[in-house]
Amino acid sequence: MSKVHFTYLYLGVLLFATAVSFSNLNVPNDYLIIALAAAVTLLGLPHGALDFKVAKSLSLFSSSKSAMVFLIGYVAIAALSIVFWLMFPASALIIFLSVSVYHFSADWRALMPMYARLSLAAIIICGPAIFYSTVVINLFAALLVSVESSALIVKAMQLTFTASLLIFIYYLGHLLKKEYIASRQNSWRLAESIALIVSSLTLSPLLHFGLYFCLLHSPKHLEDVSRNLNISLPKAVIKSIPFVVLTLLFAGGAYAWFNAYNDPIEVSSAILRWVFIGLFGLTMSHMILIDLWHRTK
Repeated sequence: MSKVHFTYLYLGVLLFATAVSFSNLNVPNDYLIIALAAAVTLLGLPHGALDFKVAKSLSLFSSSKSAMVFLIGYVAIAALSIVFWLMFPASALIIFLSVSVYHFSADWRALMPMYARLSLAAIIICGPAIFYSTVVINLFAALLVSVESSALIVKAMQLTFTASLLIFIYYLGHLLKKEYIASRQNSWRLAESIALIVSSLTLSPLLHFGLYFCLLHSPKHLEDVSRNLNISLPKAVIKSIPFVVLTLLFAGGAYAWFNAYNDPIEVSSAILRWVFIGLFGLTMSHMILIDLWHRTK
């Protein structure tokens, strides 16, 4: 499947989600959190399922013993990242946001110069802080970050969004001068960029992130890696099932262990907390490996 097809899917779902959001249908936030957790599990987690094969293609291990060392290191980075978040949530959140901008910018590494794709990724991450600042602060507070620190981070996100939007507008103007949209494929990519900007400003933060992460970032990355490793996309999805199951077991164990020594919290808050803290841990291991992989291409 071409990456443009994922753009078609994203734009279609985005239009539907926008229509629902601006209708009188009020979806409880708890439902959004549960839906996000399910979507990230089923559509998001598989995009890291080929990391072992990526590492093998980079010759990071050549025997069963060295493969085990790689796996232990991969899991250790994720586990230590989660522990770091629990100890220093504000610092971990800043790192997570910064790393996410860098990691997501790779979605357009073959299509845009570095400054443009970094600015677009920053818009995706920071856009919700413009009109949903209170919601974002509450979300950060649910992730163990103090309200005061959350407010400061949101202000930094607002400044970052403004600067990134101006940079990306400059980039779009440069493209229009070059008659970039003459190509039908380029027109869809341009529409995707504009849709991401609009989504970041208009949709609720969880819905905006869920649509981008599950319908654009994850499938594009999975398709990109499977193509380079000469594995069909359906086969790559099948291979991801054990990874998803193991991740869920690990997440369930971590949730049970943490809540056993802390005051009980609402299920929706617990799900939100562990979805994003878990993503932080997995992202650190995944991003280090994928960044190394990109540098070899």
